[in-house]
Amino acid sequence: MKSMTGFGRAESGSNGIVVSAQVSSVNRRNFEAICSLPKEFQHLERKVVELTRGVAARGRFQFSIEIRDETGAASGLPSEDQLASAIKRLKEIAIKNDVSFSLDTLGLIELSRLIEAEPASISDDTVEKSLLEAAKGALDKLVSMRIQEGGTLQSDLKARGNRLRELVVKVREVAPGMLEKHRENLLSRLEQAGLTISTDDERVLKELALFADRCDISEELTRLESHFEQFEQLLDKEEAVGRSLEFLVQEVAREINTTGSKSSSIEVSRLVLEMKNELERIREQVANVE
Repeated sequence: MKSMTGFGRAESGSNGIVVSAQVSSVNRRNFEAICSLPKEFQHLERKVVELTRGVAARGRFQFSIEIRDETGAASGLPSEDQLASAIKRLKEIAIKNDVSFSLDTLGLIELSRLIEAEPASISDDTVEKSLLEAAKGALDKLVSMRIQEGGTLQSDLKARGNRLRELVVKVREVAPGMLEKHRENLLSRLEQAGLTISTDDERVLKELALFADRCDISEELTRLESHFEQFEQLLDKEEAVGRSLEFLVQEVAREINTTGSKSSSIEVSRLVLEMKNELERIREQVANVE
């Protein structure tokens, strides 16, 4: 089991080109990967997304990529051709305006500052190799963190699943008393109304039978126990089980709600409320499972 939150960072370099990749992920119902690269390398974004899709089923991934040229090719100075062209242009302007023209070292430095340096040419192949290596390294660290956090989630969910099992056992123990309690209340109300009716009276027996049918929660409890078995099996799987767990939590909630609506016992209602609270905590945790 994996969590959907994680972080990873890695760096890779070749031929003086260094790529730093940083990736973080948060929970999301579906898969989404965002990778922003400089315009000249945007065609490589798809490969980073494909690499991410290969290690994750869902979640939102945000990449931060930095590409550095450490060869010294881009020193902030214009090229010789740029300087020569600028000097020629200045001479032409000076002659045209009948102005003497001379250029010393300081003037050359000032002129260099006015001219934008040509960007260094970086090979696509070099960038792609370093980019994918850095992205893979960052993703490996992110996945490692997701697995570690997934182990913590698994332990917590198993403990809460066991707590729900315990509550269902308690409901089974208390549920049979609902019919006897209803019988006592029914006879008590009849007695208070001044009506003397035998407990063997057909009308009393019919009322008790109808009540027993309305408050029978044995099917709901059986289905809950089956859901808990599936829940535990899913927790032990290595593949992405987040969606399956979310669906199962919905089914458990439905059975718990039905159990509560059929209950006429204060004790059963209390247990159902505790089950709902525990299930809500499970729902919050499951939302972060891949």
